[in-house]
Amino acid sequence: MPSELTRRNFLAGATAAGALLSSMSARAGDQSRFDVAGNQLRFGGRPIRLLGVGVGDPVYVRGERPLSDYEVLARDWRSTAVRISVHPGHWRHDREHTLAALERDVAAARAAGLFVIIDWHAIGFPGRYAEPVDPSWGLPLDAFASDDVLALDFWRLVSERFGKDPAILFELWNEPVYDGKLWRSTGEHWPVLKALWVRLINEIRSRSDAIIIVAGGRWAHDLKGVANNLIDDERVIYSWHCYPNEDRGVASRWPDSLDGLPAVKPVVVTEWGFSRDGDDAIRGTPEDFGAPFTRDVLEPLKLHSMAWCFSAGATPRMLAPDGVSTTEYGAFVKDYLARAWRPET
Repeated sequence: MPSELTRRNFLAGATAAGALLSSMSARAGDQSRFDVAGNQLRFGGRPIRLLGVGVGDPVYVRGERPLSDYEVLARDWRSTAVRISVHPGHWRHDREHTLAALERDVAAARAAGLFVIIDWHAIGFPGRYAEPVDPSWGLPLDAFASDDVLALDFWRLVSERFGKDPAILFELWNEPVYDGKLWRSTGEHWPVLKALWVRLINEIRSRSDAIIIVAGGRWAHDLKGVANNLIDDERVIYSWHCYPNEDRGVASRWPDSLDGLPAVKPVVVTEWGFSRDGDDAIRGTPEDFGAPFTRDVLEPLKLHSMAWCFSAGATPRMLAPDGVSTTEYGAFVKDYLARAWRPET
């Protein structure tokens, strides 16, 4: 794995009782299930908050990582959930190997008592935009590109394989991008995105009633207008991504992009993070991004949170080059999870 993988170029990407419930009730064999009540996500009938990290994909980012990571995340990082990604390019070129790798990591995460979000890690939108891939990374050059046919194939097999596990959620599409030159939240592309999401949801619903997480436009940063035009499925919730340089300098940037949706439906921040020495998209510090974002957005709104990325390669990286110790950002996330899991009284 290359030592430098920028976010835009690489992956562009409750209470203490509630958190404890998640780590206990997700154990294999437990028959409790998720449900949605207004803007509240519940498990076994009780409010719950998903708190954890994205670990990347099992083929590339996690290709040399130990499965014991999941025990570490559950025990030492107080994670209640993890987000495991699948690149469309890996699925396109070797579906059997990719599915086997996904099964391996999901099984390890579930054995550790973690909820799992399975993420179709597409970046772009069919016929409109596809994220470029640097050949030096070792990824397929079409790693992030997905059309509707490939996405339907993925969700058909994944919903068959994992759709009966009540502790697994499906994230429909990582970062939709309809217009790669649009850098502000307008909500104008939500109706087009929604039409494809409904097709994919219908494919899943023929096999599973899993909680499905859907994104808005602009690399999943734009949720404007969604609250007034929801998907007609009571088991659909919404994702949001947030990095330091999105609308930097705009005082209302975060509430403007959320546009009131957290008051209506559960919102999972399936990617956020920062790096002092990262590229422009992710460059930030605990003082100018981490603290205000967690203090002023995640906690007051009780958003579900999957920080990106538990890796020594994919940035913003939580792990140092030794793959064990934490970076400044990793230490911040670990501390945040501990505080969110057991908030101060």
